[in-house]
Amino acid sequence: MATDHLDLTHSDEEIRTFIEEAVAQKGTRHQPRFYAVTGSHVYGFHSADSDIDVRGIHVAPAEEYAYLQTPVGEVTINMDGTTEGFEAHSEIDLRSYELKKFGSLLAKANYNVIELVFEAPTVMNGIPLEMDALETLIREHLPMNVPHAYLGMAKSNYYKHLDREKSEGYDPRPKKFLYVYRGLLGAKYVLDYEDIEANIKTLAAEVEGGDPELVEELIARKRETEESAVPEALEQRARDAIVKQFNALGALPTPDKADYYEALDEWMHNVRA
Repeated sequence: MATDHLDLTHSDEEIRTFIEEAVAQKGTRHQPRFYAVTGSHVYGFHSADSDIDVRGIHVAPAEEYAYLQTPVGEVTINMDGTTEGFEAHSEIDLRSYELKKFGSLLAKANYNVIELVFEAPTVMNGIPLEMDALETLIREHLPMNVPHAYLGMAKSNYYKHLDREKSEGYDPRPKKFLYVYRGLLGAKYVLDYEDIEANIKTLAAEVEGGDPELVEELIARKRETEESAVPEALEQRARDAIVKQFNALGALPTPDKADYYEALDEWMHNVRA
């Protein structure tokens, strides 16, 4: 999936050049392999000033894991302010996982990396056969504990930003409601369809009990005024929808992932070979 429909401020070629400069830095033997755009552009509620969130995979030589100083698990650029030397690409936030770290996140069924495989528009792919194989591998084992990961994200964001009892961190802006609602809808979607969907508009339309009109209103409000809280009536509708979707989840299954771990190990071996 290309990024043409995203109307980004940088071309794919510019983003690829940025990735190469950021990941394959002098003094390392990192090989950038696969990168895609994630974040609000994929979630369906980006604004004109939204950063370009890029995640991906690089590979370090396997023998470096035999040294005392093993490869870093991830390379991050512009994640906490603009990284020195990358001012020309300050709108791009990059998180590049070394293959082993990426595999460990896959093993935990981390929704961020699974969405990267299934949903994110690609800007660099040097391992197309391997990534197709990975998507097939994951699909064969869904839902696993992906619903747990989505639910955990939703609850964490709710308690951190939308709990009225907590003065510190309380932040009832549209974006916070969208993150919570997306997590709950995402959990139900993977349970019902054994597939992954990142876009909140699609989730609200396809998950039973979803509220597409609420989502559209929250997105419009977010794009209109990023810093303002949600109006009282819209906030109550959002809270009601969140509670309804939370109750719809019920007890989540406990998966056996032994075969999944074994398949992941084989996949990682093929990528690193």
